[in-house]
Amino acid sequence: MASFLTRRLLSRCHTHRPPALIPIPISISTHSFHTTPHRPLQIHNPQTDSSGNPLTISITPAASTRLSQILSKEPSPTTSALRVLVESGGCHGFQYTMSLTDKIDPEEDTIFEEESNGAKVVMDLPSLELLNGSKVDYESALIGSQFKIVDNPAATSSCGCGTSFDVKF
Repeated sequence: MASFLTRRLLSRCHTHRPPALIPIPISISTHSFHTTPHRPLQIHNPQTDSSGNPLTISITPAASTRLSQILSKEPSPTTSALRVLVESGGCHGFQYTMSLTDKIDPEEDTIFEEESNGAKVVMDLPSLELLNGSKVDYESALIGSQFKIVDNPAATSSCGCGTSFDVKF
């Protein structure tokens, strides 16, 4: 059908010529394309959901770097990880609580460890179930700096400060 239409249009216009192609110089800088390399995590005491799918989180490069810096400067050599805990409360039903910890139960806790710098995030199973698929991030702003949870697929809504959320059941 397209060839019939093309022939019909060409038969009406005897002087049809394709437009001249004019080369346009294009410069592509390789510095303008930046991708973050995949940073593998070691998962100690991995957990699965009721369907057998792994429960996991990711740690952004900003969070990993900052956590590593904090832990290397900690006066207590036993402080070894950032504990992320989900508790009932807050203005949306659940709230994130984060603290440095040295209390890790290898049988109860899941430990996510950044291979490149040893930064560790620890979670218990109920918290991990609510945070599955989310990211631990670090944000530095004029009003303060904080670790925070971002991209939580289970959250249906959250408060403006990002510490409280609601889940879909």
